[in-house]
Amino acid sequence: MLREIKPRNARTARIVKAREPQQVESRKRVLLLHGSKNPQPVNSVLKTVHTLTKPGSVLLNKKNENIHPFEDPASLEFLALKNDCGVVVFGTHSKKRPNNITVLRIYDGKMLDMVELLLLVPADQPEAEQKLQIGVEMKPLILFAGSQWDDNSSSEQAMLYQTLKSLMLDLFQGEEISSIDVAGLQYILMVAAGETTTTDTIDPASKPLLHLRWYKIRTMRSTDAKIPRVELDPIGPSFDFRVGRHREADAGVMKEAMNHGRRPNEARTKKNIVTDLVGDKIGRVHLGKQDLSTLQTRKMKGLKRGRGDDDGDQEMNGDEGDVDVLIEDEDLVDGGMDVDDDISEGGSSIGGSGDEISIGDDKEMGDGDEDNEKPKRQRTS
Repeated sequence: MLREIKPRNARTARIVKAREPQQVESRKRVLLLHGSKNPQPVNSVLKTVHTLTKPGSVLLNKKNENIHPFEDPASLEFLALKNDCGVVVFGTHSKKRPNNITVLRIYDGKMLDMVELLLLVPADQPEAEQKLQIGVEMKPLILFAGSQWDDNSSSEQAMLYQTLKSLMLDLFQGEEISSIDVAGLQYILMVAAGETTTTDTIDPASKPLLHLRWYKIRTMRSTDAKIPRVELDPIGPSFDFRVGRHREADAGVMKEAMNHGRRPNEARTKKNIVTDLVGDKIGRVHLGKQDLSTLQTRKMKGLKRGRGDDDGDQEMNGDEGDVDVLIEDEDLVDGGMDVDDDISEGGSSIGGSGDEISIGDDKEMGDGDEDNEKPKRQRTS
C-alpha cells in the first residue's frame, strides 16, 4: 500500500496541485533534447519543431549521455516530469541508426507510447540550413495526405498509422480554440504518407514513409467573387522520415488517458436521444416484455370451428398412413337405393352393365302405395 506524502510547504503544494488531472487540460508542452551527437540534420529538425511549438516547448542544448529510450525510458520520464512536458522529442545519431528522431508521449509520469523516425538525408541536400520564419502562436492548418490515414481496421499497419496521426496532432496542434480569424490562416503543414507495397511491418524497407512539408498560403483574385484562388508556396526545410521501431500503448492505460469529465460548456447528454444529419431529434423507447396470450383480438364467426370439424380432425390424427377417410351418411348411401349384393359372375362393378337392381316387388308394397297411384279425388273419398 502506497503512503500519501504531504507537501512540506505552500510552493510544493501548488506544484502538486497543478500536476493533478484538470477538468480542462492545457496544451501539452514539448521537450526537445539530443544525445551525445547532434549532427546538422538532427539539429534542424529540433529547431524547426521548437519554432512551431513556441512558447509551449522547452529546448535543451546540453549533451545527454547513455539515453536509450527503447531500452530504458526512465531518464526521459524524469526530464519530462521535471519540465512538466507531455511530449518528448529526442534526437540522436549512431552508426547503426543515423539521424534518429524518437517521439514519445508521457502520461501520469510514465511512457505511454513511442515511435522512432529515421531521417532520410538526400545526397544533394544543401549544407546551408533553411530556417522557418513563423510568428509565435500562429495556427497552421494540418493536412494528412494519403489513403492510409483513413484506415480504421484493426490490422497492425492501420494501428501504426493511427498512432502516427495522434502523435503528429499532439505535437503540432497547440491550444484548442473555438474560433479563428481567417487572416491568421497563413501556413499549412502537410504530412504525406508514402505508398507501401507490402503490409510487413517487420522489414525496415517496408515501413511507411512520412513526408513533412510546410507551405505558405497565398490568396489571389479569382473569377468567383466569394471563393478566392489559393496558391501554396513552399517554405522552410522539408523532412522525409522512415518509421522504425514503435511501441504501442497499453489498451487499459490508453482508455484511462482518453477519459475526461464533462466540459463547462458541454451540454448534458440524454439517454436514447440522438440527432440525425437533418437536425431532427430521434428518441428510442424501451418497453417491457409483452404477454400476447391475454391480447384481445377481433372475434369472427368464419374463424370458428364446428364440432364436425373437430371430430374429423381427431379421426384423421388417429388413422395410420395416408388413407382417405370417407364420412358416410346413412340417408345418402348409394343414392337411397338398396343394391343387391349378389353380382353375376360376368357382371361389372356397381352402375355398370350386368348389374341387377331390385326396387321391390309389387305384392310387397303396402296400401299406402296403392293410394298414391290413385287420383287425388279418389284418395280423398
